[in-house]
Amino acid sequence: MNRRAVFFVYLYMKYLITTVFLVLVLWGLTLGSEPAKPVEFPDKPANAKGNKTPTPEIPEPQVITMSQGEKVYYKAGVVEKIEIEGAIANPTMPLEFVACADGGKAYESLVVLKCKPWNVQLALILAGLKEGGGPKSFGDTAKPTGDLVLVYISWEKDNKTVSYRVEELLIDSGTKKPLDLVGWSFSGSMFVDETDYDTGKPTGKKIYLADIEKNIIASWHDPAAILNIPTQGNLYLPYKELLPPAGTKIIMTIRPPNPKELEELKKVNAVVAEREKKLKEEREKQEKEDKTK
Repeated sequence: MNRRAVFFVYLYMKYLITTVFLVLVLWGLTLGSEPAKPVEFPDKPANAKGNKTPTPEIPEPQVITMSQGEKVYYKAGVVEKIEIEGAIANPTMPLEFVACADGGKAYESLVVLKCKPWNVQLALILAGLKEGGGPKSFGDTAKPTGDLVLVYISWEKDNKTVSYRVEELLIDSGTKKPLDLVGWSFSGSMFVDETDYDTGKPTGKKIYLADIEKNIIASWHDPAAILNIPTQGNLYLPYKELLPPAGTKIIMTIRPPNPKELEELKKVNAVVAEREKKLKEEREKQEKEDKTK
C-alpha cells in the first residue's frame, strides 16, 4: 500500500472514531436529562417589579433661557410655551398695545416686558409657528396674517397664582365689554433700512423694527409689533376690576394652541369678522344718508 492510500485510511478512521464518540456523548446526555418542558410566555412583559407592562419614560421638560431671561420650554424637541417676565403698566391713554418692551410705549400698553423683541420673534419661530404678514401702516384696517397663538398673564395674589387670557383683561372702548377670545396673529415685525442719525442717509444695513419701537403685541394694528390682533382692531381700556395695581410683577405666557383650541379660535374669529362686516356696512350706509341730507 502506497503512502497516499495509507493517508486516506488514516483520515477515514479518525473521522469514524470522532463521530462515534460524539454520538455516545449525546446519547448519554439525553438519558441523564429531564423531559423537555414547553416554554411558557407571560401574558405581559415583566419588569423588575413583576409581571407588569413597563411604564414608558416621559422626557422631562427642557428650558432655554435667552439673553434677557426669556424662557423657552420644550419637550421631546417641541416648544410648549414661552415665558417672559414683566410688570403691569400704568397707562395714561387708551391701549393701543397689550405689551411693549422696556423703553417702549408704556403709557398706552397693558404690560411692560423684560425682553429683547428679536428674542420673542426667534422663540416663536422655534415653536414652529409660521410668520404671516403685518399691517402696512399704523392703524391699517387690513387684518394681519400668521399662525394664531394664545397669550396669558399671571401674577401672585394672596399666595396663589392668578392667570387670565389677555383678552379678558381688555375692555372694548366701543362695546364696553371684554374683548372676544380671538387669540393673536404671529404677523412678525419688519426689517427696515437703517438710516444714519447725522446724515439722514441709508447705511446699507437692515434693522429689526420691533427692536427699535419696542412693540411686542398690538391691539391697534402696528407694522412694528410681533403679534397683532387678528380682528379689525380697536382702542381698549384696562379691565381694572380684574387687574392688580400698576407695578405688580407678572409672567406673560405665549403658546401655540392645540387642535381643539385652534378650531375654537377660528370659530370666534369668523363670528367677529361677520359682526365687523355688518358694522362697517351700517356705518357706510349712515355716512351715505348724511351726505344726501
